[in-house]
Amino acid sequence: MFRTQRKLNEPAIPFNQCLEYLLRPGMKWVITGKPKPSSEKFSVNFKAGPAEGDDIALRLNPRFQTRSVVRNARTNGAWRKDFEESTPFFPFEKYKSFRIEITCLADKFKIDVNGDHFANYKHRYDLHQITHLNIDGQVDIDTVEFLYTGTDPNIQEPSVTYYNPTSMFTMKLDRHLKRGTEVIVRGMGRDVFGMNFHCGPSATDNYAFRFSPEFNAQRVVRNSMIGKVWNPHAEVITSFFPFRQKESFTLRCICDNSKFV
Repeated sequence: MFRTQRKLNEPAIPFNQCLEYLLRPGMKWVITGKPKPSSEKFSVNFKAGPAEGDDIALRLNPRFQTRSVVRNARTNGAWRKDFEESTPFFPFEKYKSFRIEITCLADKFKIDVNGDHFANYKHRYDLHQITHLNIDGQVDIDTVEFLYTGTDPNIQEPSVTYYNPTSMFTMKLDRHLKRGTEVIVRGMGRDVFGMNFHCGPSATDNYAFRFSPEFNAQRVVRNSMIGKVWNPHAEVITSFFPFRQKESFTLRCICDNSKFV
């Protein structure tokens, strides 16, 4: 029995949705719609970000000219050579309704079309890095539905969203941090900013975790503060700086048993 369910009706194309939860077995997406009368191709993508060039864990790409459905992944900016396109049948027709069901399993994606099993696609990318569902191309989408059949109780808990909060934003958490708790921040980079998990509302309270991108130094500092003393062994990332001045970003932080991811 499904534990939770979300549904969107007639989203605009291209469709880019930040996933509410970390990808895990038991998650399922049901997409219904119609290819446009002049459609040559369209695609459904599970991506590691909202940008066009971000990596992709699964690209499902029906192509009408060749009557094939290509499945592939893009890692480190390059399409993999072990793509799959052999199909038992071609289930799409121009401007005829379809129903795609994509289920995340422990080792693969299971793909059903119009009630029939169509293909499996073995995982080729770290699912923890996937943040967005994207649908693009010559297609009209009627509904996008998310369902979950797993046992993680965090998936049942409602999410809380704040739009355009003021700088120096402080929010009291409505529940204790525990494994699976996720915080997603979307904004625009500038100079220095920090995301902090405080043990109280004051700036002098302990920090369980501080994540601080520094634009001038092109580095990200991670640290904690206990008893008003910063940990002398701060972790600094300089090999990769994913933020840009005045460009949008999506930052996702997940609480695990022994660490923040």
